[in-house]
Amino acid sequence: MLNKLMSEVKGRIGSLHIDLLLDKNEFFPGEKVTGSFIIKGGLFEQKLSRLECDLVTESAAAQSPAADAIMIFMSEQIPPNTSKRIPFSFQLPAQMEGSRYYFETKLCFGDGKKCVGQDAIHVTQPSFL
Repeated sequence: MLNKLMSEVKGRIGSLHIDLLLDKNEFFPGEKVTGSFIIKGGLFEQKLSRLECDLVTESAAAQSPAADAIMIFMSEQIPPNTSKRIPFSFQLPAQMEGSRYYFETKLCFGDGKKCVGQDAIHVTQPSFL
């Protein structure tokens, strides 16, 4: 019973966090997006199984993936209170017709739990004169 309670507390308090830091936030369709994933360790050592990142478009009707996902498989123990930087690169689709775009990043743990972050980007449609 005590082990189960400690596991629940460990999963909610002081767990890992993921942040996607982009070199800029405004893009044109077809442009390359670059930056870094920053994984910040929590209070306890935790095992990662994978990192996923999707470009998502949100319109008034629904949310949907706008392009193929990035998936990085890893079997790694992250020590407490440490940070890890992973380079990020993503080619935006040439045709983009949504109203709002964001990258949804998921950090998946060995026990099946996930940490999710969202980072909005602004996509400017080219103007033709």
